[in-house]
Amino acid sequence: MTIEEIFSDLCDKYSEDFNWYMIPLTQADGVFVTELKNEIGEDHFLYDKRIWAAAKCESNDDVLYVLRNEIGRDIYYLFDLTYSAHNADGFPRYAEFADLFAVKEFIERSYIEDYM
Repeated sequence: MTIEEIFSDLCDKYSEDFNWYMIPLTQADGVFVTELKNEIGEDHFLYDKRIWAAAKCESNDDVLYVLRNEIGRDIYYLFDLTYSAHNADGFPRYAEFADLFAVKEFIERSYIEDYM
């Protein structure tokens, strides 16, 4: 299953109420990646990595990022951006997901708990 299929399934299931959208591939290394790097700073383990923004929640500041690791496997990170360059330790908060099924489960569960 691809990330596009997962978001398509969730959009079909929850209709226009679903509050996530895919970030176009042409913008995947744009403003959300710049913001992430500003927030995490040079000392963060992801700072020098090639990371792409894949999806954004319209109801909060959560952004889903994708990183291809050394062995060619995608790792997913959900960051709760703060839009502040000077963050306290532990911010911005994030969760790491080993596969798309875990991403789908988390996003769907969060959507149900927080917005339904």
